[in-house]
Amino acid sequence: MFCAQCGQWVADGEAACPRCGSPVHGAAIGPLPEAAAAPAPEPPPVRYAGFWRRFGTMIVDSLVLFFPTAIVRVVSGGDAWGLSSQWDAPDALRAVLVNLTLWWLYCALLESSRAQGTLGQQLLGIRVCDNRLRRISFGRATGRFAAQFVSALTCGLGYLVNLWTKKRQTLHDLASGCLLARADSLSAPAAGGQP
Repeated sequence: MFCAQCGQWVADGEAACPRCGSPVHGAAIGPLPEAAAAPAPEPPPVRYAGFWRRFGTMIVDSLVLFFPTAIVRVVSGGDAWGLSSQWDAPDALRAVLVNLTLWWLYCALLESSRAQGTLGQQLLGIRVCDNRLRRISFGRATGRFAAQFVSALTCGLGYLVNLWTKKRQTLHDLASGCLLARADSLSAPAAGGQP
């Protein structure tokens, strides 16, 4: 056993520590030095969502929202694919605005929810987090959605930034202070509360 005061080895049966003289009994026995020196295990490193996993989420989310947006286009006087040439400009603009609102609410509400991702992101095991791996707020999710237009307006180069950043962030992730982490590498599902 070891002395709780100085850590000196004390042979079994001795009443006091030979180094410091403090009494040794069952309650005063300290931990073994090997146990005290062993560091706590580090959590596994966070893995980030790469290009193809993100591309897969875009496909799934596009399929999920195809029918609601097609219904809006048909009701507005167009066709399901949005290719009708007989579509009036006000009706087309109204359909675009309604569909844009659907996409915004779908992305922002789900990414700021406990699930931390759209249905496509959930299916492919991705969680949208802030830079500290915490759940993002609705406002930050809205900013991330708006910043996607910047990524798209750069002829898609904003999405390809993902290939060169350390945390696999796209241009709109960098602009909004977000990152997409793989759910299987996060230590806790929500990794903290809302910022």
